[in-house]
Amino acid sequence: MKSFDDILKDEKRRQKALAKLARKTGSIKRQGNNIGIFGLASTGKSTMVNSLLGKTVAETGVGETTKEITEYHGMGYTLWDTPGLDAKPNIPILLPCLLIDPVLRANLIQYTIKENLNLIRLFDDLGLGYDIVVNKFDDIDEDEQSQFQYQIQREIELYQLKQKKNIFFLSAKYPKMFPDWLQMVNYLTEECLDYEDSNTSSSSDTDDDN
Repeated sequence: MKSFDDILKDEKRRQKALAKLARKTGSIKRQGNNIGIFGLASTGKSTMVNSLLGKTVAETGVGETTKEITEYHGMGYTLWDTPGLDAKPNIPILLPCLLIDPVLRANLIQYTIKENLNLIRLFDDLGLGYDIVVNKFDDIDEDEQSQFQYQIQREIELYQLKQKKNIFFLSAKYPKMFPDWLQMVNYLTEECLDYEDSNTSSSSDTDDDN
C-alpha cells in the first residue's frame, strides 16, 4: 500500500502531466462570448445556467445531472455547463471547455476553496483567469455569513491563488437574495461587451487596412 507521501507525489506528477497536455493542446478559438461553469457535483452549476438564462434549459436534481459538456446560448454569450468534478477531476474530459478562447471561467464552490483546489491550481499553472462563485450562500446561517466570507478570503490568501479575478457570494436558486448576484451578472455582461467592442475594433482596423 502506498504511503501518503507517495500518493501526494503521484498527484503532483498527474497535475504536471495534465498541465503539459493542456499546453500542448493549445487554446480553441470560438466566436462570441463564452462562459465556462466548473465545480464539484451538486454545487448548482446547472441551476446557475437556468438562472442566468431566465428559463429552465438544464436538468437539475440531487447528484450529478450533467454528463457531458453542454452549451447553452444566451443573449450575446454562450454558457458551457460542465460535468461535476470529484476530488481528482477528469481534466481531459474538460479540456475542450478549459481551453476555449476567449472565455470567462466561473468556479463554483460551496463550503471551502479546497474542494475545488485541484482544478483551480491547474488554472493557475496554465495562466488562465477565473472567478470564484460561492453558491448556496443561503445555506449559511445569516449570523454566520460574515465569518464564512472571512474564512473563504483567508483560504484564498493561504493558497496564494494567482489567477483569481473576483469572488461572489450568492444563491443561484434565489438570485435576488444576495447583491452579489447582480454584481456578477453586471460583471459578466460588461466583460462580454468589452470583448465585443475590442473584436469590432479589430475588424474595423482590418477593413481600413484593406
